[in-house]
Amino acid sequence: MNVAIDVGKKNSYIVVEDNGEVHTEGYVPTTKDGFSTVLSGLDKPTIIVEASSTMDRVASLLEEYNADVKVAHPRNVKLIAASTKKTDKNDAHTLLNLYKVGYLPEAYLAPKAIRDERNLCRNRDFLIRQRTAVKNRIRDQAFRSGVDFTHFNRRTLKELSKVSFTLERLVSELLALNDEIKEFNKKIADELQKNEYAKLLNTIPGVGVISAVGIASEIADISRFETYENLCAYAGLVPRIHQSSNQEWKGHVSKGNTFLKHLLVQCVQVHIRRSDSWISKAYYRIQIRAGKKKAKIAAARKLLVTMYCMLKEGREYHA
Repeated sequence: MNVAIDVGKKNSYIVVEDNGEVHTEGYVPTTKDGFSTVLSGLDKPTIIVEASSTMDRVASLLEEYNADVKVAHPRNVKLIAASTKKTDKNDAHTLLNLYKVGYLPEAYLAPKAIRDERNLCRNRDFLIRQRTAVKNRIRDQAFRSGVDFTHFNRRTLKELSKVSFTLERLVSELLALNDEIKEFNKKIADELQKNEYAKLLNTIPGVGVISAVGIASEIADISRFETYENLCAYAGLVPRIHQSSNQEWKGHVSKGNTFLKHLLVQCVQVHIRRSDSWISKAYYRIQIRAGKKKAKIAAARKLLVTMYCMLKEGREYHA
């Protein structure tokens, strides 16, 4: 039995097909109770959905029905089944038809444990950016009040909180963010012990506990990348190539997984200071002719290639 769902934030359009015949179709609320009205009586259905920003929520709801969930890549679906009449009903039937004829462009759906690790690392990164913004506001308000300081230590924060009401509230917010980040750090450190990929990546100089878990969760399953080029493209570390006739030129790197790229660039900056590896040597060589920015991207790509080999072979890092 096949089920196609065009997912919406509030309501979703479901088509249930049994032996080539449409059994049920229509709108249901995008909730546990809404899906259960259609799916609760089905035995191990194949459910086809399109990847979206609500994928985590939908996947958690659908996994309760012991279903085989197929996730379609939205951009590739549009390329294959372009239509001028775009409705929820048409979209659901399009997903179903593409699956039946074997042309469904599938996207990877990570297991729930990996999705939870991703959320942990990404939410921690959000808190870090919030903390940076608060620190910048404190520096600005302190400057306006004629107060100069260098470090955000406890003594300095205590003195700043006495200067004005605004600084008092900002300092309080900063301390609260520090406590939140510490809790996230503890939780992510616990996840390191459960993730074999993260343990291997943590042996690389410059790749700390937080980064190891973050990178491992974004990669999720190394077997889904046939070559290291595929993984580098996924991370957005390959240049765009433009070709016309016998001329070819390279543009900026592709967008890819921006969070994974961010983690890799952070790690490689520490790695080149701590290790005299082939990655570090390549960084300094490229820096001379292309500058620091391009050298960092190139070194991050080489670091990712190293990670690919480690995870494929299941071995720890060695220079």
